[in-house]
Amino acid sequence: MSQEKKVYAKEICGHCGGERCTYCDKQGFVLVAQPAMKCRHCDGDGCIYCGYTGWTDVLRIKDPLYRECCGKLGTE
Repeated sequence: MSQEKKVYAKEICGHCGGERCTYCDKQGFVLVAQPAMKCRHCDGDGCIYCGYTGWTDVLRIKDPLYRECCGKLGTE
């Protein structure tokens, strides 16, 4: 049984609508596993289950892949 590598793409942050909030690390977008699916708990509005991003399976800011994509190299 082999696991396929997840593919992530930029999606507009559901909390700020691209206006750059703290939930998307002031980027205006989040990296979401494809195919992108809105959070089933809030229907994309943002809640505790999706980290207020509005999406399911979001790549978190502290993940090295996120840092590689978005240029965040410092420690937080």
